[in-house]
Amino acid sequence: MEQSDDHLYDLARDLVESMGYALVDAEEVRRRSGRVLRFFIDHPKGIGIDDCERVSRELGYLLDEEAEFDDGYVLEVSSPGLDRELRRPREFEHFAGRAARFVLREPHEGRTVFEGRILEAGPGEFGLELHGGGRIIVPLRAIARARLLIEDESVAGDGPTNEKTEETQGDG
Repeated sequence: MEQSDDHLYDLARDLVESMGYALVDAEEVRRRSGRVLRFFIDHPKGIGIDDCERVSRELGYLLDEEAEFDDGYVLEVSSPGLDRELRRPREFEHFAGRAARFVLREPHEGRTVFEGRILEAGPGEFGLELHGGGRIIVPLRAIARARLLIEDESVAGDGPTNEKTEETQGDG
């Protein structure tokens, strides 16, 4: 499904960015009841329900013009969430500077779990500025799981940061 997810991401990115938001991820989920197209958007001031509604409306227009979605779809637009799991390089890049926990596939310096601020290190490599000092840099393939950590300022920030979802049926 990742190739399909990349196609959705590429299809929607310019539109979402032209509206002043970052497109963090896109994914297609196939269910017995049909296709679900999920888009995760972000903004430095947070994402609220009005943002999701605005982006959902514009994405709906865009997707309805694409023949590949003629069979219909359910469209979901939401924030990435405060404690989002990170899977793709673009997600690590987008959240550089944010607190995260990495669980490595193999021990590094005798440990597999590290917490700190995400660093961009180079093509295919990411790292953490560790809480308490030091840093690690590892290839993306060495990371078994990575998740954002909720920070106090994320909860008490200036903008709305609650995860919101706007779900609509595509006319297709």
